[in-house]
Amino acid sequence: MKADLLFEIGVEEIPAGVVLPALEQLREYLAMALDRARLDHGEVRVLGTPRRLAALIADVAVLQADAVTEHKGPPAQQAFDRKGNPTQAAFGFARARGVSIEDLELRETEKGAFVFASVVEKGRPAIEVLGPILSQAVTELTFPKTMRWGEGDFRFCRPLRWLVALLGEQIIPVEVDGTVSGAITRGHRVFGSDEVRLSTPADYLPLLRENYVIADHQERRQLIAEKVGKATGDVGGRPRLHEELLNEVTFLVEYPTPVVGSFDKRFLQLPETVVVKVLEGHQRFFAVEAPSGRLLPCFVGVRNGTDEGLEQVRRGYEWVVEPRLEDAEFYLTEDLKTPFAERVEQLKRVTFLAGAGSLYDKTMRLVGLVEWLSERVAASPEVAATARRAAELCKCDLTTMMIGDTKLSELQGVIGGEYARRSGEPEDVATAIAEHYKPRGAGDELPASLPGQLLATADRLDNLVSCFALGLRPSGSQDPYALRRQMQALILIAVASGLRYNLRDALSHVYSLLQGTASAEGVKSDEQSIAEALAAMEELAQQRLAAALEEDGVRYDLPRAVNSAGWRDFVEAWQRAKLLAAKADRDPEWEHVVLSGQRITNIYRPAEAQAAPSVDEALLLQPEERELWQAAQHAQQRVVAAVAEGCWQELWDTAVELAPIIDRFFDEVLVMAEDPALRANRLALLREVQVALFALSDMREVVLA
Repeated sequence: MKADLLFEIGVEEIPAGVVLPALEQLREYLAMALDRARLDHGEVRVLGTPRRLAALIADVAVLQADAVTEHKGPPAQQAFDRKGNPTQAAFGFARARGVSIEDLELRETEKGAFVFASVVEKGRPAIEVLGPILSQAVTELTFPKTMRWGEGDFRFCRPLRWLVALLGEQIIPVEVDGTVSGAITRGHRVFGSDEVRLSTPADYLPLLRENYVIADHQERRQLIAEKVGKATGDVGGRPRLHEELLNEVTFLVEYPTPVVGSFDKRFLQLPETVVVKVLEGHQRFFAVEAPSGRLLPCFVGVRNGTDEGLEQVRRGYEWVVEPRLEDAEFYLTEDLKTPFAERVEQLKRVTFLAGAGSLYDKTMRLVGLVEWLSERVAASPEVAATARRAAELCKCDLTTMMIGDTKLSELQGVIGGEYARRSGEPEDVATAIAEHYKPRGAGDELPASLPGQLLATADRLDNLVSCFALGLRPSGSQDPYALRRQMQALILIAVASGLRYNLRDALSHVYSLLQGTASAEGVKSDEQSIAEALAAMEELAQQRLAAALEEDGVRYDLPRAVNSAGWRDFVEAWQRAKLLAAKADRDPEWEHVVLSGQRITNIYRPAEAQAAPSVDEALLLQPEERELWQAAQHAQQRVVAAVAEGCWQELWDTAVELAPIIDRFFDEVLVMAEDPALRANRLALLREVQVALFALSDMREVVLA
């Protein structure tokens, strides 16, 4: 027998961003708990709104499956006498396991014959088993922030108001912090009934719909997209349905109804990003654009309810939007009274980071750093000049009223680019300023222009060095300055755009610029502190590189092998790891090359101190070691040229050619010879081979299946 199961956690309105993660936790926990409880079941479907987290599980067994446990008893010779009669040991074992003496079995094992007992635990009714499981499901949910209410110690994201737990027509007894389960859910807070009685789980979705709740969030999301699209079509436009905003609005409403509002056309003179930020970021409204992509003076809000009193709702939405746009209009007017370039001096009064100088100091470091980077990547004089000018102006918007409004502060960089453009700066300069904070997070687009890439790189390098030099380093789960994310951004920008610069040299250069800042009094300048900071940043770079490569599908040991071998720039490291991944997948020589490298390290590394400082050709007595020496010299020449040209395939080809020569050497030559001179010379030879072989990766770190 099977029945559907419904479990609903009713709460006060939950923050929109935490609903989906909570639903996924609920789904995973219930699926695992039912399996562990030996309750067969079908699909675990989760549903969520601002006021409820629910699970509908199809075809749950109404009775647990029986569990059979095998118990090993005494050896056969102890359990039975010579006539085959059971002894006291057998009777005692049977009593302990709750079985009769006739149920004992004799089985042969590796250690001889033993007595076994099969104990059957009869399945209990599911209605008895599910209560503790569902209670635990509530307490297992985690949230970024939780709260207590009343006098208890129970914590949840919002106060718990009701529980529904049904298996077919039966109520499952569940109790959480004094809230007891039943068969009554609640409809929409305003338009629905406060008591919606359910007979079976099948009633849940249709009865809630009758009470103005679309409980299925996927259906609700699709409905919002369709209704908003139709509403904007009626005014000759189309909505800007950004995924993040659409997901958020989905969990702000239970019964979506679109409301089209408008604002004065004069506000379209504002930067488009400001208008969109006011609509999306402040009010969670969808901006509307013409078929050409031009912004229209209207928006679409999504009301949580019916179309009753919709005109009044529209006026309320417009009443809220207009003053925010008026504020932005005022900021724009006042900000543009000061030429953008004149704001550079104002940066002297703004602290960048306590102990690392002002924003003016940082700006001067960025100017020097983009010049240094421009030389390293062989940028044209025009590009270098653009990047330098953008570096001079990129922080000026932090002194404006527009960015001073906390609701608009996320537009820093974008506003800087717009103000630079309106102040007569070249378009390339404005674009670089607007791009230099990209990417702002996971999935964000990267800077597209070379000046923007150079400035974005310089800004993050300076942030990293400044923080590490002041001892502000990430640890465990703590990273208040988002340094891991900034290092990740450096990697993504470099790899996507092909920016090749020596990371160690770049970090050292920034450190020297930081030391030259008169007001950077918190920076430690002794050699040991500098060396420790640089080493810590390089370690972070290796960690984030490995993480980025694994996200891109490269198995875990290959980034580790590249990191261990050492690299100069992110592009080189990325390309080498990707080449290794390709070879590991389909090159027939993969295992041979790796084993050859590991054979060398198995002998050379433990006896490293015994190696001679250089190879003495006069001591190369056997043809196999002379062959390996010649091959090693030739390989090192190829490696130098390949590394200079960035031809990593050449490094692989070199390793493939060395592998059989290494095999012959080990087959015929005794490395650890009794003669100390011969032994030291042969170890020195292996060291030279290792230099060439490990130019691509450290073979010691590669894991062979």
